[in-house]
Amino acid sequence: MLLVRSEGRKLATLPVVPLSMVATLVVTVGLAAIASWTIAGLLDDDPARAGLDFTPVGEGFQAVYFGQAGMVVLGVLAVSGEFGGGRVRTSLLAVPGRLRFLATKATVVALFSALVALVTVPSAFVAAQLGLGEHGLPLSEVFDGAILAPMAGAVLYWVLLSLLAAGCAVLARSAVAPLTILVALVLALSQFLSMVTDLADLLPDRAGSLMYLESRESAYGLGAAQGGLVMAAWVAVVWLVAAVRFVRRDA
Repeated sequence: MLLVRSEGRKLATLPVVPLSMVATLVVTVGLAAIASWTIAGLLDDDPARAGLDFTPVGEGFQAVYFGQAGMVVLGVLAVSGEFGGGRVRTSLLAVPGRLRFLATKATVVALFSALVALVTVPSAFVAAQLGLGEHGLPLSEVFDGAILAPMAGAVLYWVLLSLLAAGCAVLARSAVAPLTILVALVLALSQFLSMVTDLADLLPDRAGSLMYLESRESAYGLGAAQGGLVMAAWVAVVWLVAAVRFVRRDA
C-alpha cells in the first residue's frame, strides 16, 4: 500500500497526467452535450429519418467513444516516462523487484483511470440527456437499474483500455508506438476492420464495448460478460509479455 501511495503521488505530480485526466473529462462531457444537442435538432426536423437508429440510452453511451482516446493517453503517459533518461533505474532502486514494480504501476494506472471513468461516464451520460432535451431520458430515470449495469460496464471498459495502453507502453518502452497504434485502433481502425472480417469483433475495443453497447451484435454471439472477458484476456496477455520482456532485459 505504501508503494501504491508513493507511485500515486509521483504520477499526480507529473503535469501531463492530471492534465490528461481533466482534458478527458471536459472534452468527453462537452462533446456528449454537443452531439446530443445536434441529434435533438435532427429529430425535431425529421423524426422519421434521424430517429432510425436512435435511443436516448444509446446516445448517452456514445460519449464513451469520445473519451476513450484520453484513456489511452493516460495509460501510456503514466508508464512511458519511466523509460526516458534512464529514470526506470532510479525507480527500481526504490521498488526492489521488477514484477513488484510493474504490479504497482498497473495498480496505480487502474486507480487513476477508474477515478476518471467514475466521474466522466455518468457526467457525460447526463450531459447527453440534457442535450437531447425532450428526446432524452428524464433525469429521474438516468440512474435506473437498467442503466447502471451498462454504465458500470463502460467504466470497466475505460479502466481495461487504460491498462492495455499502459501494458503496451511497458512493452514498447516508449510512448509513440502505443499512442499511434491504440488511438488509431479505437477511433477508426477496428471499425474499418469490422467491415472486412468478423475477427475484428475479437479486438479488445470492439469486444469490450459489448459491456455497455447492449444493442450491438457480435459476430460470435458474445454478450456483455464474454466481451469483457475477451478484453481482459488481451490486457492480461499484453502485461504478461511485457513483464517477461521487462524482467529479462537490462533496465
